[in-house]
Amino acid sequence: MDTIQYKGFEIQAAPYQLDDSGEWQVNLHIFRHREHESRSRKFSAGSSYKTREEAMANCFQFGKQIIDGQLPTCTVADM
Repeated sequence: MDTIQYKGFEIQAAPYQLDDSGEWQVNLHIFRHREHESRSRKFSAGSSYKTREEAMANCFQFGKQIIDGQLPTCTVADM
């Protein structure tokens, strides 16, 4: 798994390969680490990509959109 830091959050990309098509699905965890606690939330998207590298890039893009509040159905506001 690959991880980036973004605006005080950690985005951990964890794409997985679909058995039937061989394509890669967007799947990620967003973590918020504070002094004495860590919180995390898992997100996935229906998008699939031909390569793991494309899926990884889109995991990070999707995570940034969530953190920036651009997706009303996905939020980290309470973390």
